[in-house]
Amino acid sequence: MTVLAAALSFGLLVIAVIHALWGVKVWWPIADETALARTVVGQTGIEKMPPGLSCFLVAGALCIGALALWAALNFFPLPEPAGVFGRYLVAAFAAVFLLRGLAGYSGPFSRRFSEEPFRSFDRRFYSPLCLVFGAGFTAVFLGVSQ
Repeated sequence: MTVLAAALSFGLLVIAVIHALWGVKVWWPIADETALARTVVGQTGIEKMPPGLSCFLVAGALCIGALALWAALNFFPLPEPAGVFGRYLVAAFAAVFLLRGLAGYSGPFSRRFSEEPFRSFDRRFYSPLCLVFGAGFTAVFLGVSQ
């Protein structure tokens, strides 16, 4: 479980740093804001990246997910009911990632986020990555709930 939590945490923290960079208007890995927005947001007709606050909120949520994994594994013990809360937070992240991963293959999501190259990247990379995170969070939740 520890290796899985470490891998999931590392992945989430890398993605959080990227979102934080976008929050301070560092357009990476694509220097052009419009091209980056079309690649990572994909909403039809998008021209600009989301506001910095939105990027920071996503980065913060990803950091909370990384910490929740370690709380659920009692890496830093929390008094009950906080420990129970950590386990259920892991379950909530599992549900969010699984739903987001599945949504990427749905018709309504595809129509709303149809901008290329996002649409292609979402089917090849973003949605499968969300499903992997969802499966990993599910495994941690089931492992600590026994």
